[in-house]
Amino acid sequence: MIPRRLCLLATAAGLLPGGLQAQENGPRGMRLPPVALVDQSGRRWPLAELGRRRTVLVSFFFTGCTSICPPQTAALDELRGELARRSALDTEAGPLLLSISLDPTGDTPEAMRGYAERFGIALGLERGWLMLGGEPAALARVWSAFEVPGGGPDSHLAFFWIGRTSSRVWRRVSAFEPPERLAALLLEPSQ
Repeated sequence: MIPRRLCLLATAAGLLPGGLQAQENGPRGMRLPPVALVDQSGRRWPLAELGRRRTVLVSFFFTGCTSICPPQTAALDELRGELARRSALDTEAGPLLLSISLDPTGDTPEAMRGYAERFGIALGLERGWLMLGGEPAALARVWSAFEVPGGGPDSHLAFFWIGRTSSRVWRRVSAFEPPERLAALLLEPSQ
């Protein structure tokens, strides 16, 4: 596991845009695209359905990343720990973390499982975290919806998007906000 200190060092070294400043002006009126993505177990999920009844945090990653993704994954693991401390993962309506691939050819279910195992992360809907990949066209629609520049691994930014399909209001925040702040945003009543 990568300690929080490494995340902060990555920020200080300039690997992460914007430091720890929150940017809460995410896309308004946005919807999760009606595409099906495949999780680390090979199960297909309609993306829009995952965010219909619960608040989701969307992040982007790829299993071959050696710069931003490892500390971002560690930050998500810390966030999940914070949510567990607040008992927010104990319900079906609790927040859901969605890590979406930027590499449709490399991020197979096997690769995503191996990536999670490297970090000691247990995934699954019941654990509040899914890693999702899929067909290039489906992923391109997701990248476009979240304004990921150009899609693909070369344009990876360290932001999380927090929202709910039913509210259609999304916040974009730095991936390295303190886990307590991210948990508070995830647990706010929907707007």
